Amino acid sequence: MKAVIMAGGEGRRLRPITERMPKPLVPVASVPAIVRILRLLLESGITEAAVTTGYLADRLERKLGKECEGVALTYFREETPLGTAGGVLRTKEFLGEEDFVVISGDAVSEADIKGAAEARRRLGAEALILLSHAEDPGEYGVVLCDREGRVTGFSEKPSLSGTYSDTVNTGIYFFSPAVLSRIPENVPYDFGKDLFPAMLAAGASLFGKTDPGYWCDVGDADSYYQANMRLTGGKTALGDACRVSGETIASVLMDGCTVGAGSRIFSSVLCENVKIGEGCEIGPGCVIGADSVLGDRVTLMSGTKLPAGSRLPEGTVLRSGTATAEGISASSLLGGNGLLLPAPLLTPSLAVRIGGALAEACRGGKIGLLHDGGEEAARAAAALLRGIRVHGGEVLFLGKGFEAVASYAALKEGLALSLFLRLENGTASLALFDKTGLYPKRDFERRFLAAFTCEEPVSRERSKNAAESTFTEASYFPMLTKNRCELEGFPVAVTRENPASLLLTRALLEKGGRFLPGGLSFTVSDDGFSLLAEQNGFTADDWHVKALLLRYLIRDRVALPATSPALLFDLCGSRGRLYTHCPSGEEEDGARADASLHPELIHACAAAMELAGLVSASGKSLKELSSHVPKFAFDSEDFLTDASHRLGILPLLGEPDGDGVKADYSRGSVRIVPSRGGYRLYAEAASGEYARELLSLSRKEIERRIRENRP
Repeated sequence: MKAVIMAGGEGRRLRPITERMPKPLVPVASVPAIVRILRLLLESGITEAAVTTGYLADRLERKLGKECEGVALTYFREETPLGTAGGVLRTKEFLGEEDFVVISGDAVSEADIKGAAEARRRLGAEALILLSHAEDPGEYGVVLCDREGRVTGFSEKPSLSGTYSDTVNTGIYFFSPAVLSRIPENVPYDFGKDLFPAMLAAGASLFGKTDPGYWCDVGDADSYYQANMRLTGGKTALGDACRVSGETIASVLMDGCTVGAGSRIFSSVLCENVKIGEGCEIGPGCVIGADSVLGDRVTLMSGTKLPAGSRLPEGTVLRSGTATAEGISASSLLGGNGLLLPAPLLTPSLAVRIGGALAEACRGGKIGLLHDGGEEAARAAAALLRGIRVHGGEVLFLGKGFEAVASYAALKEGLALSLFLRLENGTASLALFDKTGLYPKRDFERRFLAAFTCEEPVSRERSKNAAESTFTEASYFPMLTKNRCELEGFPVAVTRENPASLLLTRALLEKGGRFLPGGLSFTVSDDGFSLLAEQNGFTADDWHVKALLLRYLIRDRVALPATSPALLFDLCGSRGRLYTHCPSGEEEDGARADASLHPELIHACAAAMELAGLVSASGKSLKELSSHVPKFAFDSEDFLTDASHRLGILPLLGEPDGDGVKADYSRGSVRIVPSRGGYRLYAEAASGEYARELLSLSRKEIERRIRENRP
């Protein structure tokens, strides 16, 4: 058996560590990651390997030579990136007709390579994926297998809401040579994104095997640090030719580092040839790029990252070298419909950093921004705008409003991204919407995380000022009144006082509605997405309002969120499609585009206008119209838990179904969707009592599984 080692990646999330060093050469406990892989291969009886190279290929090839650790090496440079599978196809002649293993050159693994290869042959499998477990599966492919090990489900780098297991693809694959015929030539093609889903769809012999040995992707600075600490037993890892006169505590020092007398380094990473003067204090979580020089008595606060070649003069104190120095990690920002953090942490410097990362993630596309109108939100919005501009983003300031306005603006203005900033009850939230008016896809999340984690890019500011637009008045309000039924004195009321309700009030009056006691009453949520209607004591919640619109008014194609009640999809018939909250691939692009066809299914104010027109024109009451819609009840709640294995029990709770998993009961169903603090539960049943009962049953089942499967 031969091996193919994938070693061409740039390792952008690992910067500044990889700024001047190819990721496979990054030392783990003073031994380059790829050297550890070569030792593992030799122990498994593999003596020949192809190495696919790209980023800083010369340095990698010079370091390893034609043979390293007893393994003969043949290099294949990728001048044009062809994806993981496409890159391996280029080694076809080298592999011949032998079985082979594909392995990443930048991971740390103690996997049983020989045992997994034998398992593939014993099963007669065309491909076997080596699996492991991860608390955060979002940077890996999530894999489901049946009891025999046959792969039944695969999701490449899913969002949190789209995750249904903690069993992940390690990037170590075992193949028969026949698999190469499935990879197209000269086109980008990935194992996780393309090949494995295609094999699954074709019914090919594709298996997974969980390996109990240690495995770490070393994808970012934190995982890199943790891998070092595991292999050193929590002690400092010292490279060659280091001179340490000060004190280092559980840190990583690469080759050629110098630490002056009286200096203290806590739980940090010093890249090659970093020089630390005397009396310095380097707080936990710092990463100092190669060839940097810090003068005497320099202080770096926790989490500071310095790019390669940095120069800090004597006495410098960096209290917030990057946004992570303020106690904020990139992944912790993502929550629900955008970014979420305690309001006091949204300092101007962090807002600038977030704005810059969003601009990087948009790749130069136009970004729109609204805020809630408060003074604090206005100041934070100004800092966000500054960060976007400095990083080359084109900005359209849309004024004041609410979340639903930002959603519609993304669609109407053709924005790459639309933002809504709200500061309320001690929390800062930044809602995100892409060009469809929906939450962005997973690849945007990953670009944002990478940009936020990397060091500050070079400024490339386009303009001094953001273009301004009063979008709420110019576009959103006309959308509410355009082509709606005239109400001609029909009695209506709006109960809540918020910007969305005030806008709805104006729209109803403009169309001829009269505000009278006992009229059709509307309650609109603060964000403008949820509606409650009431007439003469009969109430229709947001889902029932949508059911009425689908039953009586909407006749063309429809797209609904996957978390919708099943009854709504039934009402659509063949016209309906579903979309998940944050999809990973392109399969849902059509459904997401269709969601814009009916603003009334997304925007509460538009739904209220349509419903008022329906009730007025029909001459029937809300209750009478609702009697022709099958009865259903829908309820939801949050289940909070800090259990580290909460994703691992998802396959025990239900079947994968769009977002999260779905458990069917005799009286209805419960969807369980992972969230930042635990799970979000959605119950559907014939009555509210049954829905609440199902939520209770689901809570008890989750608690039981957490107890029984606690590591």
